[in-house]
Amino acid sequence: MVLRGRHLVNPGRRPRAAMYVAGGVSSFGTQMTMLALPWLVLESTGSAAKTGLVFAVQVLPLALLGFAGGNVLQRLGARRTMLAGDAARAPLVALVPVLHASGGLSLSMLLTLVALIGLAGVPYAAAQRVLALELIGADPRGLTRAYGVLDGIWNAAAFGGPAVAGALIAVIGPSNVLWLDAASYLVSFVVLLTMVPRTAGRSVVPEAARGSWAGLRYLRADRFLGQAVISTVLFGFVLRVLAITLPLLAFTRFGQDARAGGLLVAGSGAGALLGSLLTYLIASRVAPARLARIAMVMIALPLWLLLLPAPPAALVAAVAVSAAAVTVSNAPYAAIVGMRVPSDLLPSVIQTVITVGAIAGPLGLLFAGVLTERAGIGASLFVVAAIATLATVNVLFALTRMDRGSAAPAPERTLGHV
Repeated sequence: MVLRGRHLVNPGRRPRAAMYVAGGVSSFGTQMTMLALPWLVLESTGSAAKTGLVFAVQVLPLALLGFAGGNVLQRLGARRTMLAGDAARAPLVALVPVLHASGGLSLSMLLTLVALIGLAGVPYAAAQRVLALELIGADPRGLTRAYGVLDGIWNAAAFGGPAVAGALIAVIGPSNVLWLDAASYLVSFVVLLTMVPRTAGRSVVPEAARGSWAGLRYLRADRFLGQAVISTVLFGFVLRVLAITLPLLAFTRFGQDARAGGLLVAGSGAGALLGSLLTYLIASRVAPARLARIAMVMIALPLWLLLLPAPPAALVAAVAVSAAAVTVSNAPYAAIVGMRVPSDLLPSVIQTVITVGAIAGPLGLLFAGVLTERAGIGASLFVVAAIATLATVNVLFALTRMDRGSAAPAPERTLGHV
């Protein structure tokens, strides 16, 4: 149900299904490219340094220019932002195999294309969440369920995309896999264009809601969100540290057993998928704030088990439970943000929340290696569990503050700008 002025419009299930399909197709293609591009460089040059550089350039735009993405989303609206992202990335990705086949793909040209591809995708995830709110309306539990579906689609793509890309690379080569990615963006564009309707046009955005820092200013002014976003940064940091420490844990504690390392990493991916399914099943039955409380506690508690001399199966289970709880927590938190923030500021706020989490990630990757090398795997795991617990306690206090009504509710929203 979409608010258009004072009128309620029910767009039906077809636009929502189209939003999910478009997001799934483009996410799957993106994850395939995350493997295919570095593999193309490694296959062509044999240089690990150049391969790492290409990989880094793929993810840098969100960290460096993420705040500006909210400004773009405000100006274009959710639907047009997603259409623009797909329309830009399809030819940019296709240029890579074209130039590679013609012998004109230099490293500098590839890095430029990769940076532009990453730039075009900066506001895409935030646009999906704004579009979900516009299609579903002011229904906290329905919105939580929709965000759970979006997270599930992303987790499935992150889990299956690289695996499919690896299999296809072995058969048709990395260059041809990139053609499939370009096609995925084209399919997403067509689905959004033909099946998600336009509404009455973009609303007028007040001066205070404009600019790349509008979302950050709002987070600072809102006592609940300002406190909760601290945990977003902490969890973004912790999850990256954990991604490095899990293989190191298997390497040091289980006699350099690669199978144990693979199981730990796979447990994280499987847990994320399980969390998406769980969110879909229970979101309509549990209030977002309560669901967020339970999930936050279950993120931190299992991580303390990693410090104990437990068998690999127990550690895999602990990692899976924590990963599932991360996914479950994301949906109600996003729903609370969507219901709390005024519509004219929502694009900037969502983009800001995504960006601050992304900025913390690279810091976690750097910190994990240095800490493990100097203090050992036990110290790294303790830091992971302790920071996750601190982030959880912070969110619980923020939710209590929200329940007491310390901040005014968001003004009446007018969701008519797609």
